[in-house]
Amino acid sequence: MEGDRRFWRDRQFIFGLVIGLAIVLIVTLVFLFLKSATNHNNKLTGTEVTTKSAVSSAGPETDSITNPAINTFELKKNAEICREDGKPVVYLFTASWCPHCQWIKDTYDKVVEEYVAAGKIKAYHFDAETGDDLLTPLVETKMPESATIAYETFNPEGSIPTFIFGCKYFRVGNGYENEDNLANEETEFRAVIEDIISTKTN
Repeated sequence: MEGDRRFWRDRQFIFGLVIGLAIVLIVTLVFLFLKSATNHNNKLTGTEVTTKSAVSSAGPETDSITNPAINTFELKKNAEICREDGKPVVYLFTASWCPHCQWIKDTYDKVVEEYVAAGKIKAYHFDAETGDDLLTPLVETKMPESATIAYETFNPEGSIPTFIFGCKYFRVGNGYENEDNLANEETEFRAVIEDIISTKTN
């Protein structure tokens, strides 16, 4: 009789142990599946990157920046300024569904439109999905080849927002969004633009 009770107690213990291990295994598998699905979705949708350190290592080789006013951009090594009509070209690539893009777009547009009006730069703000240049009243359906090449060169993973200033400085994601500091974004945009304007034509 005692042996029967002990057998059932041992059996219940083993059964409980197996159930417990099965639950742990299922929770672990669900966690790994969700993590994998999130990473896969990020690659498909181009989920925006928000830190300088997250810039893809597959992008251009970079160099150190000596300008103390430029803190969140990367500098392409041995960069040659891309120009149109002798003026440096500035790009922003965004998408309508991207909240980080919505946060920065008005500040970018305001700054570049000021420099465009002064005749100092050429600027574009492309919806990366539709090809529309949001700085014009026209509705474009395809980015020009030069813009597509710049986007793929500086941001092979297709993340947004992506900033390319003169094909010299670039940044994937916002620099000061975590601080909700659009004033710092504007200040740095101006510093980068002034830098590329002052770079002599090779």
